[in-house]
Amino acid sequence: MAENKNRWNWEVSGFEPRKTSSSSSSTSPFDRPEDQRPAVAPLVRRYSISATSVSPHSPEISRQALATKVQRLKDKLKLAKEDYLGLRQEASDLQEYSNAKLDRVTRYLGVLAEKTRKLDQVAIETEARISPLINEKKRLFNDLLTSKGNIKVFCRTRPLFEDEGHSVVEFPDDCTIRVNTRDDSISNPKKDFEFDRVYGPHVGQAELFSDVQPLVQSALDGFNVSIFAYGQTHSGKTHTMEGSSHDRGLYARCFEELFDLSNSDSTSTSRFKFSVTVFELYNEQIRDLLSESGSSLSMVRLGTAESFIELVQEKVDNPLEFSKVLKSAFQSRGNDVLKFNVSH
Repeated sequence: MAENKNRWNWEVSGFEPRKTSSSSSSTSPFDRPEDQRPAVAPLVRRYSISATSVSPHSPEISRQALATKVQRLKDKLKLAKEDYLGLRQEASDLQEYSNAKLDRVTRYLGVLAEKTRKLDQVAIETEARISPLINEKKRLFNDLLTSKGNIKVFCRTRPLFEDEGHSVVEFPDDCTIRVNTRDDSISNPKKDFEFDRVYGPHVGQAELFSDVQPLVQSALDGFNVSIFAYGQTHSGKTHTMEGSSHDRGLYARCFEELFDLSNSDSTSTSRFKFSVTVFELYNEQIRDLLSESGSSLSMVRLGTAESFIELVQEKVDNPLEFSKVLKSAFQSRGNDVLKFNVSH
């Protein structure tokens, strides 16, 4: 009985018996007499003993907690399935609504396309009916210009320079200029010269262009029109034709008018395209001022079969491009005699 009281029970959960250093001895040191027992180091606790591990009810609590977690997961899965079914139904309803909406839009576009087709047909028929009237209007307009004279000569005088003294010209009316010859040998030293129109020094570029504007319309109608300035050096030809950046001359104003008229006269069956040639005429010699701008540009033949010239023509789509072409041509010219053609 004394031996049983001194023995340690190794079956307690959470502990392991210490092994002896000799693997061949199978007798426990505690089975020996006390005086023969070797010195034993104090036992070291290797694992902590929790109340749950020693509680006889821990398996039931673990199963209950696991069951609770499983139930929660089932509830969440059920909610997820309900959300999925709800989203699926919502997507189905949205798809059905989209299909109905797309069908209505498609039908509406079909109706619009049919109306557009009918309007185009009406426009073509209307244009066909009014086309003879437009042609008659153009004919009468150009007959009116012809009745006034196919060749018109305008006279424009520039302001005097400071070192030129007093003016020797007078303007009795819009078509007459009176020049004082200062010839005392005759009774009347003043001579009158009549023109289709006379412009004094006070007349600006805009007023001058207003009398040229009908010729631009005639050119757009398909009639040949030529406008040029003639006069001695420093008489104002360059100012009249080119002008300045703040007061444009006839070049820019005529081409702007061409574009404005072409935009208003364009129809579903007619469009205007413009191209420009620029050449210099001096001593009966012609020099193309656009030939150096690029060899890939198209050529145009002017004149008759017996006598013609080939010139480079450059397409322009707006007045700004036209101004750039003229600027490039002006840099290549060597004399002040210049002519340009506009074809459409």
